[in-house]
Amino acid sequence: MNQNIVQTLRRWRDQQARIEGVESFRVFPNAVLEAIAGSLPRTKEEMFAIKGIKEGKYRKYGVALLGIIRESTSSGNSMSGDLNNEDKGYPPTGEVGTIRDAGEGKNEQKEEDQTLSVSQFLDGLNVELSGMAARVRGEVSSVDERERVVYFTIKDARDESTLSCLIFRNAYAVSGVRLAIGDEIIVEGAPDIYKPSGRLSFKVGVIELFGEGALQKAYEALRLKFEQEGLFAPERKRVLPAFAERIALITSEQGAAIGDFTMNLGAQGLKVHFYPTSVEGKKAVFEIIRAIKYFNQSPDRYDVLVIVRGGGSLESLQAFNNEALAREVAESKIPTLLGIGHEKDVTLAAMIADVMVSTPTATAKVLRTPWDEARQLITHFRSQLPMLFREQLSDVHGTLAFESEVLLARLKTFRVLVTTLKQEIAERLALSQSLVRQQLINLEEGEQRLSLGFVVMRERVTQEIRRFEELLRQYDPKRVLRLGYSLVRSGNQIIKDIAETKIGDILEVQLSRGKLRTKVEKVFKS
Repeated sequence: MNQNIVQTLRRWRDQQARIEGVESFRVFPNAVLEAIAGSLPRTKEEMFAIKGIKEGKYRKYGVALLGIIRESTSSGNSMSGDLNNEDKGYPPTGEVGTIRDAGEGKNEQKEEDQTLSVSQFLDGLNVELSGMAARVRGEVSSVDERERVVYFTIKDARDESTLSCLIFRNAYAVSGVRLAIGDEIIVEGAPDIYKPSGRLSFKVGVIELFGEGALQKAYEALRLKFEQEGLFAPERKRVLPAFAERIALITSEQGAAIGDFTMNLGAQGLKVHFYPTSVEGKKAVFEIIRAIKYFNQSPDRYDVLVIVRGGGSLESLQAFNNEALAREVAESKIPTLLGIGHEKDVTLAAMIADVMVSTPTATAKVLRTPWDEARQLITHFRSQLPMLFREQLSDVHGTLAFESEVLLARLKTFRVLVTTLKQEIAERLALSQSLVRQQLINLEEGEQRLSLGFVVMRERVTQEIRRFEELLRQYDPKRVLRLGYSLVRSGNQIIKDIAETKIGDILEVQLSRGKLRTKVEKVFKS
């Protein structure tokens, strides 16, 4: 398999995808291109033998593919680094204006075999027109934005020539240009005929503003928009890992940027995963966005996402002032580090990135510096650690000697205090024992006095009891009753005065022996 032909086919495929505003694999997957390069078909029948190429694909791309193969093989399979006509989207030599399929048109074919229907003719014409990709500059004279497609017209300021254009919404959004009447723009695409109406339009893949003033105006408007959204705010910026090891690199495989980056990164043993893209022009927007999305499919595999390119004019840096690309940088799950241009070149994508530096060289140094500093620190400590250890050991030895002396002095003081305390405790213990003995004596004497006092008190109480017994006997009512006296009660009340009763009252008279119940018949007041 000729790898040069494979690369040519891929470049043609990618260019065609940009023109159509679709992903590259929707034109042809890599496997089909490799099969074409491996078999090098020369006819329609040989092309159909390749899996993935049917009638529709052949009608659309067959002529261009056969032209690429014929051109490549006729030059002895030698491919230069520059794109040939077919790589740029132009039809291969000898095929311009040819409507018939390759391999057909033999002399023996009859004239009626080449009669085409309108649909077939337009399909063939569109295949030819798809190879006429071009960049066209003009002034916008009308704009009609619809749900899926934006229709617009550009005109030539010199002779009022006009060109009807269309661009699909997704490509329009990625272009980052909001069309307005009077804008001077550059469109990139290919002509195409819309079969239901037979109308020719220029099918646009990308749109660019033309002129430094227009670019600067668009730059300032978008910068203000991002600033109002807070995309430049320091608090949303992430800190890069201190020692980034796995680097996702996006830049062109051509030019000085990648060389400056890798040379200044040095032999650090870092893992650099490289995704080559364009870094200039609108096609760079699509490719860089695709690269960012690719790396962000597995964000845990990378420590930092790096995008670099050298300096240039505002026009050459437009890809990094594109709104879609800048927002893709802002939404990256991987911390971003952008080194675009020089100090005077400040792109919006770089301003949104977590870390912005001015050049590819500076970008490499940001990643390399922590490792260099770590190595220097290790080298420094390798020579300084023994000396530092000796110094520390000496300091510790001196500290221990001083502290041991302080400790011994304090132990001596403590021993004196213990001896003194021991003597005081012995003296206080002897005094306490003496006091306890005295208290025991006092208790014994107290017990004797208490016993004697109790005896005396008992005798005194006994005499008092006897005296009170005698008094009770003397004042006992029963003794008075035995002497002939009686007690008169009216209910529970003792009658002491005749005023307490009246004639007819029933009274109870208590005698020494027994009781009487009597009725008052007469009261004597004296």
